[in-house]
Amino acid sequence: MSLNKFYKGFLVLLAFGFGVNYWLKQTKNPGLPFSEIKLADQTGKVFLGVMWKGKYVLVSYFQSWCGDCARELPSIQKLQDKVGSEKISIVLISDEPFLKINKFKNQFHSDLPFFQSVQPFKEIGVGVYPTTYLIGPDGKMILRRLEGYDWASPEVLQLIK
Repeated sequence: MSLNKFYKGFLVLLAFGFGVNYWLKQTKNPGLPFSEIKLADQTGKVFLGVMWKGKYVLVSYFQSWCGDCARELPSIQKLQDKVGSEKISIVLISDEPFLKINKFKNQFHSDLPFFQSVQPFKEIGVGVYPTTYLIGPDGKMILRRLEGYDWASPEVLQLIK
């Protein structure tokens, strides 16, 4: 085998390795469980994710510039409307400033609760937007979806008893 073919093969393997490593980093669950996440509302009041334990929770990590986040938001609103706030809490989280969060919220005329993550997403392991979870009343994850999903689908409604 010539040295040139060897180097080309090596570069292909190296690129493949970097690609797999990047994909694994982007698709993992956040390193910090939702129950330990610190969130702030617009007034600066800090909440812990654990406060939602005891009922279903849909947690969506989003960015205001994200197209899939914008497309997913109406289905999250539909889920809330179909199931009701007594059975499920919706928690929409961004690590952006509230100026951007509010602009996003107002663009969709949403009355869903939006929070700011006290920790940057990079620190908690979120790198794909949206990263959305359905968490059961026991605090365990039931369903996770990346890059947009229809949260008002029959599949999700079936999971919420």
